[in-house]
Amino acid sequence: IFRTMMALVAAFDLETDQLDAVNAFLNSPLNEEEYVYMPPGMSTPGKVWRLYKALYGFRISPRLWQKEFSRTLTELGLKAVPDEPCLFLGPKQLIVFFYVDDIILVYPKHASEEATHLKQQLMQRYELRQMGAMAWFLGIRVIRDRPNRKLWLLQDSYISKIANRFHLTHELPESRLFTPIALDGIQPYQGQAT
Repeated sequence: IFRTMMALVAAFDLETDQLDAVNAFLNSPLNEEEYVYMPPGMSTPGKVWRLYKALYGFRISPRLWQKEFSRTLTELGLKAVPDEPCLFLGPKQLIVFFYVDDIILVYPKHASEEATHLKQQLMQRYELRQMGAMAWFLGIRVIRDRPNRKLWLLQDSYISKIANRFHLTHELPESRLFTPIALDGIQPYQGQAT
């Protein structure tokens, strides 16, 4: 769904705003009774704490946050897209997509006022950081060429991370390189991808 949204952003020159929910899971009410031992230094023999909100580390926490945030978006007048639990549509072609604590608002320029109003309403309910126009999402770097309505999604940071993890960042001697196909005769494509 993210790639589809980015295609729409590029094709229609849409605005993007990114928000980050601070301690998102702690906003989610628990749907069953949960008890935890008190942390060291605060414990009382024979006593435990009852939790009313989810904690990081609970398997159910991401789902509870998704339900909580979806409920909020619905209360604010947005409509859920069927079969896409984290995609919502608002007035004037406003689109909200979220994945755990990363939230993206996509909208045409004429809906800037509605987007600002929605952000204000969300910030009244949750602690959110405004990240500005989208440049990164889930480790994917987003580069835009707005005049030409082009957009690139890059995972170069992921590639660098994996290369570092497996110690592949240094130059290998020619004798250690193995390519399964012959490189001679291969020419780079000069056209434009469609």
